Amino acid sequence: MYSCNLCAETVKSVKAFVLHCKLHRNEPRRMFKCVAAGCKQVCTGYAALKAHFYRHHNSMPTVALDTSLTKLKCTVPLCNWQCEGIKALVVHLKEHIVEGRQVTCPVKGCTSVFRVKSSFTSHISRKHKNYLENVICETSNEDTQSAASATTKDSSVPDAEDTVMDGPNFSDLYLRNVCMFYIKLQGQHLLPSSTIQNIVEEMQNIHELGQTYSLNRLNLLLKEMSFADEDIAKICDTVKQSDLFSACHTGPMRTAYSRAQCFKDMFKYGEPKKVLLGKDEDRKDRFAYYVPVLNTLKGMLDSKYWQGLMMAHGVSKADVLSDCDDGKVFMSNVFFQENQNCLKLVLYQDAFEVVNPLGSAKKKHKILAVYFSLLNMPPHVRSNTDHMQLVLLCREKDFKEFGHSRVFSELLTDLKILEENGITMADESVVKGALYCIAGDNLGSHCIGGFTENFSTSQYFCRYCLITRSEFQSENPAIIGPERTPETYQSATEQLEREDVTEVQGIKFRYDGYTKGHPRCHSSSASWSFTGSFGCFRGCVGETRHYNHR
Repeated sequence: MYSCNLCAETVKSVKAFVLHCKLHRNEPRRMFKCVAAGCKQVCTGYAALKAHFYRHHNSMPTVALDTSLTKLKCTVPLCNWQCEGIKALVVHLKEHIVEGRQVTCPVKGCTSVFRVKSSFTSHISRKHKNYLENVICETSNEDTQSAASATTKDSSVPDAEDTVMDGPNFSDLYLRNVCMFYIKLQGQHLLPSSTIQNIVEEMQNIHELGQTYSLNRLNLLLKEMSFADEDIAKICDTVKQSDLFSACHTGPMRTAYSRAQCFKDMFKYGEPKKVLLGKDEDRKDRFAYYVPVLNTLKGMLDSKYWQGLMMAHGVSKADVLSDCDDGKVFMSNVFFQENQNCLKLVLYQDAFEVVNPLGSAKKKHKILAVYFSLLNMPPHVRSNTDHMQLVLLCREKDFKEFGHSRVFSELLTDLKILEENGITMADESVVKGALYCIAGDNLGSHCIGGFTENFSTSQYFCRYCLITRSEFQSENPAIIGPERTPETYQSATEQLEREDVTEVQGIKFRYDGYTKGHPRCHSSSASWSFTGSFGCFRGCVGETRHYNHR
């Protein structure tokens, strides 16, 4: 018995396992492990698993018998051609296919019939790659003619004893596979819902036409076999009732609304929250949309796939800088050292234009987006967009008008809960986490940290040091000014509050999130405390240089 690592379904053979995996081919980030004895192959897609099976685990058993050349007969009716050797026979059979005649596979026990040369070549290569002369059929033309009249069998169609299509969970797996297909069209290939709706309707119409034709042929065949009308009606009704394709497309997949509801019930869905920012100059309510970080993290931790990725993130060697947790600042942080297995979040924020970025309408529809990824996963996995989770969307115009505090209020609250209370799992265990850094470009990082966003004329344009523009232009451009520290930042913000000025040392405002609502401010063990090393602050509001403090 072989068990599926995705749904725990058990099958009786390796071939049945490969056929069962077909139900999971649309699963995101799927990994198919070959279950053949002694095989450790892992495939990232169903097509690769199927090709691996036919190449390595589906060949005819070789028998150590007499391998001397024997006279082989052509298996095509009315052809008396004989040859010595397998290759010559296969080449000869291909010539018959080119002539337009059907050819039966010459291997003993195989009744597959072919009319296409490429299909015959593929069949011989996949199914009978390791055959010997002994397994080549030497039947007479009469035997071949009877075999050719048998039902044509495609090599990709499974044997009846290998299938597991009658299992109790098959209908649910079938529906899940259909859902994953339409989610892929919508989320990965970016098809609009109207296009998907048209695909659903047309596919169902075509399917009904084909089903009607098949039922009519079945009805005629049963009448020729002298079945009673009641039995014929019962058989046809059974075929209709077992049609899972129609059940899906006339049920859960029928409309855009029903598909959305099915997706929510089928998968772990984190519904975004509308965060009211206030009213604009036209007295219209403006919103930001926030996907709760805590719910997303809980769904990830419940998934066996994510658990496996996190466990695969091994511990680095001592005295070797190989990852983000090898630096002195990280190792000196109290929170991360007390919570070795905590979640380490990296936030990434940037703005993008959803319409033409040129012309009079530029910046009118510009959106600020925030994402997060986990440093608990291996480095090569973090950069994959499939492992980055959406956190927040907001119009950039609203972000500048209503400020950081309102836009990031829900996010800061969840980060505080994650660091202080953690997430309670199903087994009552608690998993804590903290923000490791914020990644972004210069403009976004200055915006988050409250620094000036004017890089062309501002006197203090650097968020890392206090070099002035005149010093930068008159002296060596490679020089570095006095490093910014928590004390200089605090002093500048206090001066902003005392005096009626717009900027002090390149700092425009004191972000309330850092002084009141930000979890790193009022926790002495927090990784982002301003009373600790300034390197962490540089990482939090820095751009892609957030690893430089290692």
